[in-house]
Amino acid sequence: MDISSDQLKAMEEGKAGVREEGEEMTPPSTVSTEKTLAPDSRSTTIRPLSSLSKSTKGATPLSSSASRQRSPRSWRSTFLNIFQPATISWRRRPRRPKYKVPVVVRQLEDCPLGYPNLAAFLDSDENFMIYRRFGYIQARLLLEKQDELRKLEKRLDTMDKRDEHNKSRRLITRDLKKKDAEPRRELFKTLEKAFCEYANLVTAAQSLVASNRPSSSDYQSVANYMRNKELVVEEEREWIYRKEDMITLRAGREHARLDAGIEGFFKLFHCDLIKWLFCSKETQMKSNGDEIYYTRSRINLLVNSIITFVILILLVLPIYILYHLIKDVGTGKAYGICIGVLLLATLAFSAILSLFTRAKRHEILAAAAAYCAVLVVFFGNVGRP
Repeated sequence: MDISSDQLKAMEEGKAGVREEGEEMTPPSTVSTEKTLAPDSRSTTIRPLSSLSKSTKGATPLSSSASRQRSPRSWRSTFLNIFQPATISWRRRPRRPKYKVPVVVRQLEDCPLGYPNLAAFLDSDENFMIYRRFGYIQARLLLEKQDELRKLEKRLDTMDKRDEHNKSRRLITRDLKKKDAEPRRELFKTLEKAFCEYANLVTAAQSLVASNRPSSSDYQSVANYMRNKELVVEEEREWIYRKEDMITLRAGREHARLDAGIEGFFKLFHCDLIKWLFCSKETQMKSNGDEIYYTRSRINLLVNSIITFVILILLVLPIYILYHLIKDVGTGKAYGICIGVLLLATLAFSAILSLFTRAKRHEILAAAAAYCAVLVVFFGNVGRP
């Protein structure tokens, strides 16, 4: 059946209404939409494009103005359909469980009694790495090599004097025949070997002498363990009784005395709270017996906190006292109290530096002078207009 111009006009108005409502257009290559207006409502009938083309053979073509008005919308819709990005659905990947690295700790009870158990104990804590430096043997070896070098030096002097007496060219040139240069070269080879051995001994002895000495508490802990356990025979464990010949492999710490005091306090008042605060799981795995180990990093953190708090007190407390004494300045008693406060504060500051740090003497002197200068400047300037 033929479609009249009125029906085509109504169909175009229906298409425009659908576009204004934001409905997506169907591509013309697949289907075509034909809209007819009913008296009471608007209905839409969708049928293939081929049937529509057959039914519209005799219809009046669309005007050029209507085509120009509809073409921008068609190109815009086509452009958006082509370049519109695909919708990406983000799926949260399941978290992989964190891999916990297994910690292997050598336990004292797992080591056989004897040297294995003793070695495990000495390695269980850096404070227990105590060994002999053999100072007597160092001295004997150094004296032996020193005397050997003395004899070689004497031979060299004798050879030089003989060549000088004979006016030999051996003293002024090294370009000699093999027969003439061979004795001196052999002597220098022997001298070089002996001197290198002597220098190695001196270097090793110097390194051992510069090593730190163990504290009394650490030495007593190792000696008590060896005596109570009786891990080796008496003759082979008597080296621990040579206290003056002991060195520790532990690097020097700045607060060794304070650390030892804190560890002693913890061992004296050991409880579950102290164990929870200062013993990590790895540290607790070292022994199931009476031995108590504390985590070194946590001890150092506590020591640093104590030192910081003490320094803060030494800075604030004298200034607070001097500030409240300003109102009585002008009398001999007030000046005497202020000078006493300055002396006591400076003395306490110097004592803390010398006892709890490894500061050298000139460093302690400079720090104490600067500390006293700060207090004097505050005392001299406060209260002035």
